[in-house]
Amino acid sequence: MSYLKVGLFCVALAAAELSAQTKIQDKQEQLFASIDHLSVDFSQSTYKKLRDRTITRNGTAFFSKPDMFRWNFSSESSGLEEYYFNGDRLTHYRDKERVVNHYNTNAGLARELNEVVNLVLDPKALLSRYKVKETKSEGGKTSVVLNPISKESTDVDSIFVKVSDSQKFVEEVHIFYSDGNNTKFAFKNPKMNPNDKKLFIFSRTGNFTVRQHG
Repeated sequence: MSYLKVGLFCVALAAAELSAQTKIQDKQEQLFASIDHLSVDFSQSTYKKLRDRTITRNGTAFFSKPDMFRWNFSSESSGLEEYYFNGDRLTHYRDKERVVNHYNTNAGLARELNEVVNLVLDPKALLSRYKVKETKSEGGKTSVVLNPISKESTDVDSIFVKVSDSQKFVEEVHIFYSDGNNTKFAFKNPKMNPNDKKLFIFSRTGNFTVRQHG
């Protein structure tokens, strides 16, 4: 193949990638522009490669723009576990140990949960960090595979997202990590009514061990 043909092929490939990026960005704007609040039921399955085992949890979650979230997890082994973030402070509560951890920032601890919230409420924002590898629409669903733009700055290898075109929300998020681990969230029963801001602040009363972190 001549250098000219190689050059034209590369230009065509770049144009195709840009077109896919533009199409999904337009679709995201269409689907998610009006979603400011969301409450959903969910199931989470987390695969740990080192132990070759999958852990499953269920629960409810509440999201509100710009960056508030609450996750209520439940499982037979670990019991009730909750994450609250009101935009300023992250709280992590474990009912089994009766321990409450307060954090001034959410760096590291709830990074995955926050990433999922971004995908559900405002996936367009992620396009500054991820590029569209492929997109497919079938049976009223749109599936998208995202790859990090810079793999040096993240341990995420790829993200699979499935969107319900009719209900206008993300039904599934599957995050694959470079170490072989992965986490899958499946969402159902979406409600888009405004969430009370009190939902995102830990308000349980009782005899807890409370720890403050920077």
